[in-house]
Amino acid sequence: MLSLGEGWTPLHHALRLGRRIGCQNTYLKDESLNPTGSFKARGLCIAVSRACELGATAVAIPSAGNAAGAMAAYAAVAALPAHIFMPIDVPQPFVAECRVLGAKVTLVDGLITDCAAKVREGAVEGWFDMSTLREPYRVEGKKTMGYELVEQLDWRLPDVIIYPTGGGTGLIGMWKGLR
Repeated sequence: MLSLGEGWTPLHHALRLGRRIGCQNTYLKDESLNPTGSFKARGLCIAVSRACELGATAVAIPSAGNAAGAMAAYAAVAALPAHIFMPIDVPQPFVAECRVLGAKVTLVDGLITDCAAKVREGAVEGWFDMSTLREPYRVEGKKTMGYELVEQLDWRLPDVIIYPTGGGTGLIGMWKGLR
């Protein structure tokens, strides 16, 4: 399996926030400390690893930012060509990050759905499509956050988890892991 040292991110007891919202046991999990700077690292680490195991010769993703950077990083570790399609108005630091990591970035005059259509066209040519919920492996990587969260809480399930939904792989993965 590929790795850049993702996971085992800190869980901070947010005392002041907890007091403000009336919930003393409020915790924040700092996924920005993953090697790619985002919560997308967990899923894309596993997805690119599995694509390699299955013999993929290139990977592709539509993204407006963090997923692209994470896929580009793991593709670089795997020495796989990475094709990234981003809306033309995406912030330039995301584009630069992907290019520095060796990915081919194509800016699309349209929405993320237009970018996804370009990835599907390339998938016909043999690219491994890393689009949200187009392959099952990102969800498997996201399960690790659920496992880790419960371990950090001394094997107790939290009453509530608030998570940035994005495409939904994180919520699905944590639910699957906690189930």
